[in-house]
Amino acid sequence: MPSPWEKEEFNAALEWERKAREGLLKPIPCISGWMDICGFGSRLESAAWDLQKLQTSGMVNILSEAYSRVGHPLWTGVSPAPHEIILVLNDGIARTVDLLHPEYTDAVQAIFYVRNIVLAHLNLLRLTHKSKLGVRAVIAGGERIQFSPTQFTGNMILHHEYPPSKIGKKLLDQNFLYNPAEIQMNTAFAKAYTIDSKGSKYGFTINGLFLEESFFDKISIIEGLEIDIGESSILMTRSQLSDLRLSIKETIDFNYLGLQTKIYSIDAVTVGTLESEETFIDLVNFGI
Repeated sequence: MPSPWEKEEFNAALEWERKAREGLLKPIPCISGWMDICGFGSRLESAAWDLQKLQTSGMVNILSEAYSRVGHPLWTGVSPAPHEIILVLNDGIARTVDLLHPEYTDAVQAIFYVRNIVLAHLNLLRLTHKSKLGVRAVIAGGERIQFSPTQFTGNMILHHEYPPSKIGKKLLDQNFLYNPAEIQMNTAFAKAYTIDSKGSKYGFTINGLFLEESFFDKISIIEGLEIDIGESSILMTRSQLSDLRLSIKETIDFNYLGLQTKIYSIDAVTVGTLESEETFIDLVNFGI
């Protein structure tokens, strides 16, 4: 009679425990972001936490629209090449990209990714503005380290005959855990989420796009990518071509729980030679 501790899943869990205990887990450099719809909490309060009332108010439709607009990868690829993983959490969208193998990407992809982040933020600005809501987006750099399995199925529970019964088979196939490897102990995501949570009193105003300085540190390892951070703008180039200029509205010094960093508030972006003609994106007077 097969038992849980005879299963591959159980042994894999033990292996994760062993590696964590012995300090053998390897941190992976990454960049991560958090896009948060501002005003959702007050709408939930107005609906008295009744989801049918929330749906009647149109808020659920806004969340659905937000997901359809930006809940998709902005950097695509196949491992080991960098690619984005998305996690939707109610009124927020987490996004993260591993940079363990930067040799499998190039400067153009990195610059396109930043441009795509800007366009995604612009898309949410226009969506939320129509509903008298707002959005805040924070992108940061850091590391992640997986320390546990990504699933917990019936194999960890059930003693069964072989073959298992029909119900037993369903239980063996049932997963009870969502624990994405890419989000486990992800300091880049933790930074982005923490910065967003501090809100306007720290200078992170509603409708703002904020880029944390180590985001640029992480992507600067990509061959051919040059990043010049000045007082008023950040210029991203490749092959001496001016591809993307991020206008800095304000630089915020952030010091919280041992995290000391700079965060750039971006109010406009100019897309250069990536496009057939120069394009200016205004993130303040963004129109409807």
